[in-house]
Amino acid sequence: MKKTPSVPGWLDIGAGYESSAASERIERTLAWLVTEHLPIFLAGTGYQSGPAILIGANDQELLIDKPRDWSPCPKIRIIFKDKARLTNHFDVRILSESLDTLRSSRPKEMFRLQRRARYRVDVPHGCHVSFRSDNTLHTGLILKNISATGMLFFSKKPMSLSRNTIQDIALSIPAREEENILTGWQQKKISQGDVVRTYHDRQGGIVCYGVAFRSKRKEEDELTRYIRQRERELILKGLRV
Repeated sequence: MKKTPSVPGWLDIGAGYESSAASERIERTLAWLVTEHLPIFLAGTGYQSGPAILIGANDQELLIDKPRDWSPCPKIRIIFKDKARLTNHFDVRILSESLDTLRSSRPKEMFRLQRRARYRVDVPHGCHVSFRSDNTLHTGLILKNISATGMLFFSKKPMSLSRNTIQDIALSIPAREEENILTGWQQKKISQGDVVRTYHDRQGGIVCYGVAFRSKRKEEDELTRYIRQRERELILKGLRV
């Protein structure tokens, strides 16, 4: 029986990302995308396609089904979901194009974004949270990051949170990162949560609070959808850095 060659594991590079430059892994992934006709998305500076497919891969190049709304980009990021439904991507250069096909270079490295139950994403600047602690309403607190199961916010002064339980949590976040600050905001509401961590950031002169949500299923599902959207924004943002 022929043994399947082992493939080196993923390397943790921080911020929830892993990378792999293993040629065997890249080859298998490309073959899987081609064989299964799985949807991929193309993104470049100022451009993002609808679903497309990878129609071929050889030693020199990739062949990509040209999106109908294709806008020429010298470098693109190809984004797709793997078998575990994790978001993966790799970057390639466009070599040439015809009426219905794009030809690109081959990827040298792949990346994937883990989505663990407690995986947190940083929120855009200006997001804030309000909540009640007993009969006291706290508003305008700066939100740093969130997950489907919790959040981290901070205050410039220590807060007195009775019994460390908070209610009526309202997260103010943009519908999209580039939305107008006056019109593009939405609220995500959570019934209650527990303050499970408090620490002083002396360098920043702030006090940080970690909260574990005790949310209803519908509330958690709403947050999960936002986390997935935010993941995509962060991946696309990397094209502009």
